[in-house]
Amino acid sequence: MIRSTLFLLAIITFLSTISCVKEECVTTYTFRSYEPVFKTVAEINKDIVFIEDRALENPGKFFYYQNLILINERGSGVHIIDNSNLNAPKKLGFIAIEGNEDISLSDHYIYADTWQNILVIDIADYRNPTVVDIINGVKDEIWEVDRGLFLVAYEESTETLSVSCEEYNGPVFFINNRLMVDVNFGPESAFSGSQNLDANSGGQGQAGSLTRMALFNDHFYYINNHTMHVFDVQKLDQPDKLNEVFMEWGIETIFPYEDKLFIGANNGMHIFDNSVPSDPKYLSTFAHANACDPVVVQGDLAYVTLRNGNDCQNFTNELNVVDVSDILKPQLLASFPMHNPHGLSVRDNILYLCEADEGLKIFDISEPEEIHKNQIGQIPDYFAFDVISVSSGLLLMIGEDGFYQFNTVNNSDPKLLSSIKVGE
Repeated sequence: MIRSTLFLLAIITFLSTISCVKEECVTTYTFRSYEPVFKTVAEINKDIVFIEDRALENPGKFFYYQNLILINERGSGVHIIDNSNLNAPKKLGFIAIEGNEDISLSDHYIYADTWQNILVIDIADYRNPTVVDIINGVKDEIWEVDRGLFLVAYEESTETLSVSCEEYNGPVFFINNRLMVDVNFGPESAFSGSQNLDANSGGQGQAGSLTRMALFNDHFYYINNHTMHVFDVQKLDQPDKLNEVFMEWGIETIFPYEDKLFIGANNGMHIFDNSVPSDPKYLSTFAHANACDPVVVQGDLAYVTLRNGNDCQNFTNELNVVDVSDILKPQLLASFPMHNPHGLSVRDNILYLCEADEGLKIFDISEPEEIHKNQIGQIPDYFAFDVISVSSGLLLMIGEDGFYQFNTVNNSDPKLLSSIKVGE
């Protein structure tokens, strides 16, 4: 009897265990993790430092000016590169700048943002960079989470976790103060783009189409999430504040073109008359669904890439061609599905478009409504997020694994000239 009872209890325990196992739900997901970054006042206001040799680690935006190239090390500073020999670019050094993301260069003055402000840095002697002015009051305020401790950014990484069904409450949630975003919800954060020197630089260089700053025709423009700040920079070392132009929330990028400013926002493209550079005036808006949206312009057409991204809560990957011949009524001319478009650059009848892990694609745009049928070349095997067409024969590209230069005399068969890879 006792043996029968023990056997029965064993069976019940076994079946209960099986039942628990069957009911337990665990799934493995890959997330982008965003760890909050906190800085003290002393760290935020840390002096810039020149470093003789620092490897490229986490390349961000880049800027081309004559024979110099600046490559932003995300949140850390700027690499200065001598590009007088296209086949062997030479790293001159690195300027450590806390919180740096955006950069511009004219003559020998770098404009570089920090966590709190914008620095004007004289690099005439690049080994001894000197801050000659500080532009305050233009960046969005950072949060003071404790006395003297500020939340300045979120550090992105990727990790794979096994999460129970009870814990998984959707594609975006928090674990131990970290923001977790399912990679299937939106693969990239908002970053990319480049500009066309002939179109928008005023001879002062080429920046990214997701830049928040622009040096153009003796003026400096900086946008935060809702305001455009305008400076006279006839004296580059002494920017003079002229104006503030208030806009709706969600402003992301600025692209000067001729006497217009094309402003990228998370819900559309705003166009401003810049015929009086000190006083830009709103003209019109081309609206689209929430998206990360690099913009470049040539002639009567604007090219806008929309991609799914966590910052924009959008699920669209496409290239929009917008007719801006009637500047007061921009109209969608054509839209083409894409893989995951990032930065872009246009020159003559050629569009260079970064497509993340599919590399860079090259299109003939002489028939703008048939672009999807006219891909003439591709640079595969790179994760490309930014590109600058310097001339009809020179293309600069940056991605997760480094900086590259290509000979594009034959756009159907670009030839690699040189590179600076991550770790070098």
